[in-house]
Amino acid sequence: MRYQVDRFRPDGTRIDSIQNFNTLSYVRTENEIGALVLTIPLKAFKYEDWSVNQVLEIWREKNGVLELQNETAYFVQDWELYNDAGQHMLAVYAKDANWLLDTRIVAHYAGSTDSTKTDYADDMMKEIVYANMGAGTTDTDRVLSGFTVAPDTSASVSLTRSFAWGRLAGVMQDIANSATEQGTYTCFDVVRTSPCNFEFRTYTGQRGKDHGRTSGDVRLVGEIYGNLEDARFGTYHGEEWNFVYAGGQGEEYARIIETASDAARIGQGYPYNRREYFQDARQQATTDAVYSDAYAALGEGKPKQVMSGKLVDTYGMQFGIHYGFGDIVSVEAFDTAVDCHVTSVGVKYDAENGEQIDIRLRGEL
Repeated sequence: MRYQVDRFRPDGTRIDSIQNFNTLSYVRTENEIGALVLTIPLKAFKYEDWSVNQVLEIWREKNGVLELQNETAYFVQDWELYNDAGQHMLAVYAKDANWLLDTRIVAHYAGSTDSTKTDYADDMMKEIVYANMGAGTTDTDRVLSGFTVAPDTSASVSLTRSFAWGRLAGVMQDIANSATEQGTYTCFDVVRTSPCNFEFRTYTGQRGKDHGRTSGDVRLVGEIYGNLEDARFGTYHGEEWNFVYAGGQGEEYARIIETASDAARIGQGYPYNRREYFQDARQQATTDAVYSDAYAALGEGKPKQVMSGKLVDTYGMQFGIHYGFGDIVSVEAFDTAVDCHVTSVGVKYDAENGEQIDIRLRGEL
C-alpha cells in the first residue's frame, strides 16, 4: 500500500509529488463538498511553498496498480504551522472539486428563464451550472477555464424549481434531494478528467456501479460475512408530514395556495396521523409551480425504512478493488436485505498505522 499526493499550480503546471508526509486524511460524500488534510514536517517544505488553489490529487497504489482516488482533486484553501512534540509541522487543508459549485451563485433575477425551470432534474442541474460557470455564462468573467458540463440524459424525474441568487452547491443539493425523494435516486459530482480539468456530471440509480442483489454482479455485505459493523435498521416516522400547504406569490387572500397529500399515509394510525406542513414557495408565480413545490415537499416528508452501517475491508471485499465510492452493495442484517449506497468514504493514512478506512452505507426500502 502506498500513497502519493501530486501537486499542481492552478494553470495545470505540475509542482511535485509528495510522498514523505506524516498523515493524509480525506473524505468524499455524495452531493457534498469533501475535504483533505495533509500534515508534513516543516523541514520538508517552506511555508511560502503553498498558495491558495494549488490543486492536489491523491494517488493510491494497491496490488501494483496506481489509481487516482474517487475521481476528484482538492483545492488548497488554508495552511498553518503548529508544534507536535517539539517538531514544527505544516498542515494543509483543501476541498474537493464539488467546492467549485460553491464559488458561484445563480446570478439571475427571480422569474427569469435562468432562475425558474421545469425539466428533468438531472438536465436542470446541468443547465443551471452551464449558465452560471460553464460555457453558457453570459458574463465571461464567470466562465471557469477547464470546466465542462456533461450532455443531458433526461434520466431523472421532472421538477419545477425556482432558485434565483442561490449558491450553486445548495441549489444542486436541493434538486438532487427532491428528485431522490420523489422516487429516482439522483446525485451530482464534479469529476476530475485530467490535471486541472473538471466536468459536472449527474447520476441516476447510483453514483458508481450497481452490485445490488438483482444486478447480476452482487457484492454481499453483512455481519455473517465479517464485513459489516454498526448496522442499524429502523422505521422512522418522527419527521413525517403527509399534508402540505404551499404558498406562492401574493399576499393574504390573494396568495397562491396549493395542497398535496397522501391519503394512505394519513390513514395509518387513524385518527392521529394527519401531519401538516407549510412549504414556503414565495418565489413561484404560477399555480403549477406552487403545486410542484407542494408535491416535492410531500415526498421529502415521507416516513423512511433505513439500513445503515460501516463496511469493513476483508480479503474478498476491498475498497478500490471489489467496490468503490458511490457503488450499490447488498447489505444483510436483522433478517433483512437492503441494497445500500456507499455514500461516504473517509480515509486516513500514515506510515506508522497504515491505512484506516471509514466506509458508510445507507439504503432505503
